[in-house]
Amino acid sequence: MIPYFRFAVILVLVFIHIPGSAQKSYILIPKKTGRVDIKMAAALPPHLKAIAAFYSAMGGTSCTEGECALTTALGLGKQGSDAQKKIIQKYFPGDKAAALVVGQDCYLPPGSSSSFSNFQSLSLSVEGEIVRVNYILAVYDHGNAKMIQGPDIYQFRNQVFQIKKRVLYAWTNKPNQ
Repeated sequence: MIPYFRFAVILVLVFIHIPGSAQKSYILIPKKTGRVDIKMAAALPPHLKAIAAFYSAMGGTSCTEGECALTTALGLGKQGSDAQKKIIQKYFPGDKAAALVVGQDCYLPPGSSSSFSNFQSLSLSVEGEIVRVNYILAVYDHGNAKMIQGPDIYQFRNQVFQIKKRVLYAWTNKPNQ
């Protein structure tokens, strides 16, 4: 009888510690390889494709002239395509950084330029309405490198993203920007 009681107590404790909604992770650019996981990117639901497209417009993913690996893997065509801009506008209305990158046709300098950026890692963690964008973005400028790290945090409600915290392009959220 005692072993069953212990089992019941353990089972109750397990259920108490389970959060209301399970966390789901999508590793788009693993730290280990630094390369876009094409299958993972292609399988994302539309709202997560939008956030990945937005980050592909803010930081490079092995960009060459007119193409970046993540944008292509998302099925959005070339960098700055109408498909990429439309999906960003749909899910990020009123977001100043989104308006800025769309206004610049999502342009990113190719990796062969003297100044460019490239994600070393990029992943999305979803728990309920909260989406965390975890990343390491290397920014290269004439031989100097600087690392920018997340997480950036968004709330996905009513089919749009709202910023909770953003490191990348944070200056766009300041007054008079």
